[in-house]
Amino acid sequence: MGAARGHVTLVRPGRVPYGQALTAQLDARAQLQQRSFDGDDPELGVVFALEHGLTVTLGRRGKIEHLTAPALLHARGAEVFLVDRGGEATLHEPGQLVVYPVLALGQLPFGVVDLIRGMARAIAELLGEDYGVSAAYDEDHPGVWVTLPGGGAPRKIASVGMRVSGGVTTHGVAVNLINDLTGFMLIVPCGMPSAPMTRLLDLVSPELAADPRALFEAFSARFLARLEALLGVPLRDGEASLPADRARWAAALDY
Repeated sequence: MGAARGHVTLVRPGRVPYGQALTAQLDARAQLQQRSFDGDDPELGVVFALEHGLTVTLGRRGKIEHLTAPALLHARGAEVFLVDRGGEATLHEPGQLVVYPVLALGQLPFGVVDLIRGMARAIAELLGEDYGVSAAYDEDHPGVWVTLPGGGAPRKIASVGMRVSGGVTTHGVAVNLINDLTGFMLIVPCGMPSAPMTRLLDLVSPELAADPRALFEAFSARFLARLEALLGVPLRDGEASLPADRARWAAALDY
């Protein structure tokens, strides 16, 4: 397939409960699976760029035992979900950029592995070129890992995990930007006990760190611009229907 024809809708709803966002992804996937993609400018998918409250997701290799401090998670109001992406446990919290590309792969000139590696590479290149942070994608431990100037073990700054069903992608990437990281102490992240985590806020100059929210917004805009280049079609601001009926939201575990 040559260059793609069409566009992708970009939805930025702010902070969204995980169960609501997951149902929105599944709704968008179902719509794409039924679409004919006729016309000169078809919608080829939706990209959700958002934040979540404190949430743990357990992928197909995730186990409830990866919650190392369930009582503390309860006390902090964390929700826990079983999801169908690859991988083990990961965590979302406010200040972390989460991007879910829900895309009709048959209409785009790449596969899911290309998309995953392309997004990880875009994060690493953005960190290096715009923020002077040395980072790289690790295929053996999927995610983007930062090498600190003083040496020591690499620290994980971004998680990557997707699923393809009926030719449409769900799930995506989560980048630690200004989140406090303490939630990661309550789980076994990515199946790696004591995996060292980091965030962009701790890696930039004092001038940039002085306004965390501006740092979040600037990184988000720059990453989305790189994602648009990766997709090869325009990202157009729009709206997607986030399900208002809580009874339709994906259900959290009773842990």
